[in-house]
Amino acid sequence: MYNENNKIMTVESLATVISEIPDLELERKEAIELSHRILNYFGYGGSVNDFTLERDMRGIFYMLEDAGLVSSHREETTYSGKRWTVFFWTLFT
Repeated sequence: MYNENNKIMTVESLATVISEIPDLELERKEAIELSHRILNYFGYGGSVNDFTLERDMRGIFYMLEDAGLVSSHREETTYSGKRWTVFFWTLFT
């Protein structure tokens, strides 16, 4: 997976960082499974719409934000005459 800086985030490198987050307390195998799940949200892009996250993953993304692995931002748009605020997560490498 590439981000805006054209750096690669691999399952292994993300799992290594995830296993170092004290709040998660995951074994290596669990960290690898979680990193697969996280990277699946991002696909080949560097950002993911918050709306696409499953409820349990949103909490994980907040922990990742606290650890400095992702950041969140919002954009405002107009659709069908209504103003919407859309939230995104960006993965750091």
